Amino acid sequence: MFTKYFEDVQKQLVKARSGPSAKAPAKGKTATKSAKPAPADVKMDMHGLIKTIEGIVPPSLSVGTLGVIDPSGYSPEGVDFIAYRPLCRDMAALMGGYVPSELVYGTYHVCGDIGRENLQGALNKVVQAKKLNLFTEDRENLPAIPAFIVSAGGSMRLEDIKDSIIDYYVSKSVDYVLEFDVLMVLNKGIVVKNWRERRSFIALETGSATLMWFFILMHEYLDMERGKGLDLRNYVKYTEKYAEY
Repeated sequence: MFTKYFEDVQKQLVKARSGPSAKAPAKGKTATKSAKPAPADVKMDMHGLIKTIEGIVPPSLSVGTLGVIDPSGYSPEGVDFIAYRPLCRDMAALMGGYVPSELVYGTYHVCGDIGRENLQGALNKVVQAKKLNLFTEDRENLPAIPAFIVSAGGSMRLEDIKDSIIDYYVSKSVDYVLEFDVLMVLNKGIVVKNWRERRSFIALETGSATLMWFFILMHEYLDMERGKGLDLRNYVKYTEKYAEY
């Protein structure tokens, strides 16, 4: 029903970088039959991605490049944009460009050409984002915030991406609560955290339907009411005595 919409949007989001995708053979030499052209580098249309996500999240949510802060004052770096429920229309100005973690429904981390180094960098950023609310006194009542990784593409096979993810988490002894939830490689596939088992992920080669399945999975994570535990007093960090009568 909405397959074509996502296929068209996906094509617009991934753009090949200018320049030849493979090096031309040197003068006096001919390319051998076994030589394969190098895959074209791709880049993500960040503005288009944010606009796309904004258009497919629930209407009660907003999407923006704001920071996140929890009641303990912790604010992670490496979050490219977030999905959040606005407390008021001027919330960004009110909070100095930050959103209380209680109102954040998802953090998004963009990884361009996915290679082992870029992948590890994205996984590390998710680890920092997943630490939100872990240092607060009321952390038991604050559910973990879903983290999504989005990649424009790359030469790594989906199976290798999954293996590299597990290798990273094992080698760094990362707690399973700090793992990402869904990773999407446009035009290739998705890797989903398997909550039934610890340190387990499922990789699916979804091809041109990748963005559509990401949309469906993302909504399963966003379909949760948040913000009930928000107490704005926790974000007033100065103490002042007022005259009381």
